Amino acid sequence: MKENKLLSPAAIFLLGVNSIIGSGIFLLSGKIYEDAGIWSLLAILCAGLSIFVIAFAYANMSKIYSKNGGAFVYAKETFGRFPGFIVGMVTWLLGTVTLATEVSALLTAMKMILPNLNSRLIGIIIILALGIISYFGSSIIAGLDNLTSFVKIVLVLVFIFTCLWLVRGLNFSSPNLLTDSSANLGGFKGFLSAYGTVFFFFTGFSFLPVNAEKMKNPAKNLPKMMSLVMLTCLAVYLIIQTITIGALGPELTKTLVPAATAFSKIVGSIGIPLFVVGICFSIFGVIVATTFNTPTILASLAQAHEDVPMFVSKNNRFGTPTWAIILTTVCGIALFLSGNYVFLSGLTVFMSFVQYLSTGLANIKKKFLLIGIGSVLFSLVLLTSFTLSVLILGLGILILLVMIYFVVKLDDDEREKWLKEHQEKSKGADVNTVKRL
Repeated sequence: MKENKLLSPAAIFLLGVNSIIGSGIFLLSGKIYEDAGIWSLLAILCAGLSIFVIAFAYANMSKIYSKNGGAFVYAKETFGRFPGFIVGMVTWLLGTVTLATEVSALLTAMKMILPNLNSRLIGIIIILALGIISYFGSSIIAGLDNLTSFVKIVLVLVFIFTCLWLVRGLNFSSPNLLTDSSANLGGFKGFLSAYGTVFFFFTGFSFLPVNAEKMKNPAKNLPKMMSLVMLTCLAVYLIIQTITIGALGPELTKTLVPAATAFSKIVGSIGIPLFVVGICFSIFGVIVATTFNTPTILASLAQAHEDVPMFVSKNNRFGTPTWAIILTTVCGIALFLSGNYVFLSGLTVFMSFVQYLSTGLANIKKKFLLIGIGSVLFSLVLLTSFTLSVLILGLGILILLVMIYFVVKLDDDEREKWLKEHQEKSKGADVNTVKRL
């Protein structure tokens, strides 16, 4: 049997950059500027350094536990079955919220050129259609991911090299240090809000340590490449935010897609639709990948990791988990309807916060004290940045998960019996396949 090819350091770097740089910096740069003025640049720097510490908390645990699953494996192996279930379900919900958030991001960007777009109806249709497609499986995901990665890199480079010349020092002078909104928030409160929002820019980092076993010499390459990935993304975010502030100044808060508005100042009115189409194409790639990957998280929880009803993992004749797809699609639509892009991005960060906190605590228990304490402290600071609506929904979801655990908790003997039967059926199917051949 041919051995799977392991990821080289260069492949790890490209994978990391692609999984981190998403819709956030293009659609939320105006939001963080409105909250913190030019201090939004410091918010990006502080959030980036905080995530840097948290990322190494993941890297530490991935050296101990090589299983796929990331935070929920660390929680179960370190603290037991109940925390494992909660963090595992949060991991699935993080993917589901990300799906809803990116669909909202897509429609937010499209409104720049189609202001009368019926966002709710189109969003429901997109999520439902992708759920139906994922039922039948697909072989186009890898190719689409590569193509959208290329588009994303081109977008960033084109924006930087064309709009750099628009930067004006006046937009960084004392009269423009804070916007009216940030001044009303009281300065530091606005900074905390921006700090929390910027965490959404970095939520894709956990993809790297979760897949450590697919890398060449992960103990050596993962920390090194993770450092390079985080520094690269941090530099890109700081450069893009600096250019948008310098190019647009106070106008930054008045546009849905600031980067597209800045780009139009160089190439004219055609610049906005061109840039928005590029952003939409890049976001759509993330949506498709999330739609296909998220149900597998729930299915894996049912198969081996946590107390999820085992029928959820049952595959259809196309090799995809039917019930996991249905639950992901339904929850994705419900979350999409729960709020706008800014609200959903905050909810995404809340779900990430649960993972960050549990992984930080796992590091402390495993004697990685400095990284663990740093991760816990940064997670708790992040908690202060959430809006009341995000906190209410996020905490409500956690309470619901606690209740679900005690309803669906499965007996260990029942699980072992099911797994044995499932394995025997799989072997039988393999034998029949060989006979037919």
